[in-house]
Amino acid sequence: MSITVDFLTVTNSIAALTFTGSDGTITVKDTDEIPDTIGLDYRVLAPMPEGFITNVELIRDELTGQKLTLKYTLTYRYYHCLIAGALGGLFSTYAGLITNAAAVLLAFSNDATLTGALDNDMPQISGIGPVSDPAGKGYHGFDVSLRITQFLEV
Repeated sequence: MSITVDFLTVTNSIAALTFTGSDGTITVKDTDEIPDTIGLDYRVLAPMPEGFITNVELIRDELTGQKLTLKYTLTYRYYHCLIAGALGGLFSTYAGLITNAAAVLLAFSNDATLTGALDNDMPQISGIGPVSDPAGKGYHGFDVSLRITQFLEV
């Protein structure tokens, strides 16, 4: 019995998507491009290092066990810009953040053909507001989750 699970084909497809936000293109990082810190970069969508792949389910579709369905959730974090404190807090960047959240939702919901995925549910956005990069620096941003379904054959 041999089963191949390939999460990276789906993540490569996501990294190849084009997301156009309120003030330009959103840079999409793949799993091999997750930065230790976002630094001064902005408008970055990257796999969330902690909890990137969650809610993994493997479902037997036939009594013989020859066909399986794999379902899982991928979570990305969007970093709009550094939290600037006294130089211009959340409200000065909030409109752009919200516009880019809509752009990310639209790009994910319009792409029904992620290579490697049989289906992807509508994206879910959560936590609009302060987020942290892997180094702990604060950014304005949000998390976006996408439920993926793949068929596997034994």
